[in-house]
Amino acid sequence: MALASLIISIAAFVFAAGATVLQLRTARQANDLPVLVELFAEHRSPRLAEARTFVFEKLHGHDIGQGLAGLPEHERGLVRDLAWYYDNLGVLVTHGHIDVAPVSGYLGSAAQSVWKQMQPLVEAERQARSGSSDPSRWQAYFENLVRLVDEAPPLDARRRQRRWRLG
Repeated sequence: MALASLIISIAAFVFAAGATVLQLRTARQANDLPVLVELFAEHRSPRLAEARTFVFEKLHGHDIGQGLAGLPEHERGLVRDLAWYYDNLGVLVTHGHIDVAPVSGYLGSAAQSVWKQMQPLVEAERQARSGSSDPSRWQAYFENLVRLVDEAPPLDARRRQRRWRLG
């Protein structure tokens, strides 16, 4: 009789623990959704679209060896806003507030290609900030986001989803 009670108690504990894990996962997904929707909408905004166009088509026509100082004021604002967007996204992913998979699957390729274009400017800006307390901090989360996306490539992130049906 005591053995049966022990087995039932253990089974109840295992069931309760499993239910708790499932509830936590569901709660996290529910919290992630509004954040992701807002971040993805901001990525599609006219300002960030203009910034990406500038980065891909005109950035290297400027003296990026000076960092942000080598850009005209309007374009400097565009580049700074785009960099800060990816840096902030990197903060959320790095600290586990949102999962890297949906970020990589939806806009990972964009983050990778923007980083590739902006990396020389970021390095120059870090050099220009060498007198500050932590110049390497500038866009560190953006850089880390790209490395996380490299580890969870966009196509792989999409293919791992149960409901993904495309190549």
